Amino acid sequence: MPRTPTSFSWIAAALLLALVSAPAHAYIDPGTGSAILQGILAALAAIALTAKLYWHRLLRMLGLRKQVEDPTEATAPEKREHSESSKND
Repeated sequence: MPRTPTSFSWIAAALLLALVSAPAHAYIDPGTGSAILQGILAALAAIALTAKLYWHRLLRMLGLRKQVEDPTEATAPEKREHSESSKND
């Protein structure tokens, strides 16, 4: 994705604010610390779950894994033949 001047200005403004900000001298109590930790762990769990769900699709897209046939499609003609022969009997 090409960077537009607008996105560059947002990145530059965020970097400037981060470098120029003054210390807050604020107290982070244990409840706030645990909420931050919970948010970080939830984000890691979401990333891991997303990676697990799309792992095989990613491997197939990269050509590292072969396309697997759906087992229900392979047995479907056999079931149709069996049901047709039972109707004729």
